[in-house]
Amino acid sequence: MLESLFNWRRVLPAAGLAVALAPASVFAQQTATELGGPSRTAQAPAKPSAKGWSVRMSKEAPYTFTVKAKESPLSEIAAELSKLTKVPVTLSPLLGKQKVSVDFAGLNLEATLRMLAPQGYVDYVAGGEGGDEPKPLALYLQGINEKAPSANAAVHSNTQVILVEGDTEEGTDGEAEKKREQEDPLRVTWANNALSVRARKQPLAVVLYKIANEVGMPFDMRYESAELVDVDFQNYPLDQAFRSISPGVRFYYRVDLQTFEVQPLQLALLPPAVPRT
Repeated sequence: MLESLFNWRRVLPAAGLAVALAPASVFAQQTATELGGPSRTAQAPAKPSAKGWSVRMSKEAPYTFTVKAKESPLSEIAAELSKLTKVPVTLSPLLGKQKVSVDFAGLNLEATLRMLAPQGYVDYVAGGEGGDEPKPLALYLQGINEKAPSANAAVHSNTQVILVEGDTEEGTDGEAEKKREQEDPLRVTWANNALSVRARKQPLAVVLYKIANEVGMPFDMRYESAELVDVDFQNYPLDQAFRSISPGVRFYYRVDLQTFEVQPLQLALLPPAVPRT
């Protein structure tokens, strides 16, 4: 039995499966060939180009997109968008057969997807060293009222984490319970899509487990960290909250581009990055 004034907690990890993160963006440019006009030799008209569209991405952040298309297969435009962003784009069977006519410039990724399809989703990962900007992991284009992609379409995990907790000194009567709540060094509250955490020198894995359990998302512990957390914040959005806790934390979530609702997908604790030599 541990001798302590507070609760003792221990996290037991099982085997985990790493989630592959999208590599750094590579920029490319593709310009569509103009549709053919009358022949310069006044003979038979030139055959139109096989491609009546173009997709371009800016070279510097914040990245924007320019798309021009006239009755062009959405599947081809989506494939080019995937090539530019280095992020997979999935079309529903319905959207895979559609053609689009669009002409816009200077839109960010989410606005671009909204111009291309009635319904879109983006899976993101936030956190890590220099992780101020969330990174897209997967893009989805669908029709209205089509079923949303599964929550683990891009984010997978086999890890099971068990929290073992107990009180080594206090009884179970009402006064003892009230005192325990007042003195508890770890308190987590999730309400109105905002997170509040008060942790006084608590193990990082325990804090993350509590948060994941409160929010209702899986916790993937791929690293047994000895780090202690000492934070106190109120009503933070989830991505901001995890940046405040530790650089080893990754938060995976999905944005519905029609309602802009955020769906938490997974919380993960990763090992420290290996310094480059």
